[in-house]
Amino acid sequence: MSSAGDPAGLRSDATAGQAPEERLRSLALGWLFISGGAIGAVSMLLPHAAGANDLALWSNIALALLAGAGLLAAGGRLPLWGFHLTMALGVLVIARAVFYSGEEVSFYSVWFIWVGLYSFYFFGRRAAALHVSFAAGVYALTLVAEPGTSPVARWLTTVATLVVAGVLIDALVKRARVQAEAAEESAVSMAAVAKVSQELSRLTESAAARSALCEAAAGVSGAYSVALWEPASNGTGLTITGSAGSEPDQRSVPFVTPNAGAALAFATGEAVTADRPEAVRRMTPEQLGVRRTPQACLWQPVLRDDQTVAVMALYFGEAMSVDRRSLRTVVHLLAAEAAVTLQRAELLERLEAMARTDDLTGLPNRRAWEEELPRELARARRDSQELSVAMLDLDHFKLFNDRYGHQAGDRLLKQAASAWASQLRSTDVLARYGGEEFALALSGGSPSADVRVVEHLRRVTPEGVTCSAGLVRWDGAESAEELLGRADVALYEAKRAGRDQVVAA
Repeated sequence: MSSAGDPAGLRSDATAGQAPEERLRSLALGWLFISGGAIGAVSMLLPHAAGANDLALWSNIALALLAGAGLLAAGGRLPLWGFHLTMALGVLVIARAVFYSGEEVSFYSVWFIWVGLYSFYFFGRRAAALHVSFAAGVYALTLVAEPGTSPVARWLTTVATLVVAGVLIDALVKRARVQAEAAEESAVSMAAVAKVSQELSRLTESAAARSALCEAAAGVSGAYSVALWEPASNGTGLTITGSAGSEPDQRSVPFVTPNAGAALAFATGEAVTADRPEAVRRMTPEQLGVRRTPQACLWQPVLRDDQTVAVMALYFGEAMSVDRRSLRTVVHLLAAEAAVTLQRAELLERLEAMARTDDLTGLPNRRAWEEELPRELARARRDSQELSVAMLDLDHFKLFNDRYGHQAGDRLLKQAASAWASQLRSTDVLARYGGEEFALALSGGSPSADVRVVEHLRRVTPEGVTCSAGLVRWDGAESAEELLGRADVALYEAKRAGRDQVVAA
């Protein structure tokens, strides 16, 4: 609805481009004229004042009916100034009916109230006030010309009723349109959340899902920055795992930080807001740099089984109330979607890890090795590091299985994997390549040092079982397949040479 400062005096949704509103405005005014004409005609057919000017009143009725028919036919095509002019003519028709009614207190004066009702419903306050003032002035001139009994009291009663009715209509219209706007905004928000949910369901990568969630929250809420805070791996605070827009200057917030909005929301499980400058400064330790400072903030906890698992932080660039019901509702829905997204991401990560882990030994499987070895080669090339690859094979494993059974064979594989892994660095990669065969990548060591490592692994092989190994050095150019092929050839040489030894090629 337009404010009093609207120069056109029209409500914002009654502008020139909105035909439905204009058509309704035309139909309503047309039926008011027709209703007035019909009531006037009925009054003329019934007993009425002897001093009435019948000819003038019948002409009034005809004028009202013609105006009403014209408005109905015009639909939404009548320009704005045409409505104002027609309303002014309507006031003159009412005044003329009062003047020629031949009664001291004419019932026709009640129609002035229609002017106020219509004006306050379809026009802005300024235009409605002008129409009411015009009606009050014309009615006053009518009473001056035909004063009758108590003209001032009659004028005050009619005008006061007109104003009260208009103000009441204005309040009701304002409330109805605010509710309609809120409902429309809510519908748009619900549609946006539904779309976000559909898009997130198609994402299988956790980082992409987190970023998409923040992008969606920024788009729906209007925040210039959105960050997803989750517990750090060391458990001492929160860290950003996804963001959209301008990221906060600090990527971590300790749990012990006093008054930090993200930490408070995580600890309490309740939304935390800040929309005053001093509160924003106090509650955003993550905004300590020189980049854009938020003017309002909302930290919404993400709950799963009533436990806080993350906090969605929204940073707004303009001063605003973050307690708006529509905003809080849509952010709450996004937080619920975030809980589902994070749970799905964790499940996918777990499934992905299972797909790359050998069930028996817990080591990376062949699939994981074939993905990791090219990365190791790329890292060695980038950092100008040395890299060795070894293939290890338990000697006479089939005979061990036949003699002691498959359960004993499985136990041997697990013990060997555990014994070897405990002797390696965190940067080394040990994988079960298949059956009793294992693959090993050693980075950053000298050739002699790598030989000593593999010899040591051979010596710590459990259950008195021996092990053969083929060790090769990457030449800096060959592919992962070529490098692994050479290691396999070296392993074959160790087997052919009598087993229980390392062949370094």
